[in-house]
Amino acid sequence: MAETKNEYVHGSLAEKIKYDPYEDNAILKSKKTARNNKKVKARIVFNIFLVFAMFIVVMFRYAQISQLNYENNILKRDYTKIQNENQLLLIDIQNAMDLKNIRQIAETKLDMHKPYKSQIVYVSIPKKDVTITANKEQSKLTALFNGIHKSFNKFLNMIY
Repeated sequence: MAETKNEYVHGSLAEKIKYDPYEDNAILKSKKTARNNKKVKARIVFNIFLVFAMFIVVMFRYAQISQLNYENNILKRDYTKIQNENQLLLIDIQNAMDLKNIRQIAETKLDMHKPYKSQIVYVSIPKKDVTITANKEQSKLTALFNGIHKSFNKFLNMIY
């Protein structure tokens, strides 16, 4: 039978060992230190790998930022080039719309000239307000629509 002491053992009937067998035995002690050294080495390798991975992520982000800056500069250069072309085109349009330039082109290239007094014909146009006529037409359409609507309502009332 096991010798009982007045101590209560929690969770097991086996008594806890009061001494460390790794301290007494040199072989067990060396195995324990080797095992601890493996854990330390693994932790160091993992930490180095983690730092290296973080470094690669940071470098990748900087590479992306550099690429975007490069593309942005190209787009800015293209934008300024297009703006300059736009300004040149606006100047060409203004020159093309110049009345003196138009008259010169009409006289030289198209062989046009001012009409003679005998070629001018005056046409008299009666003074009629076109908007009033349009309003009358609109009111006729509205009256026609209202008449059709009333007829349709009477037809529906007869059916019900």
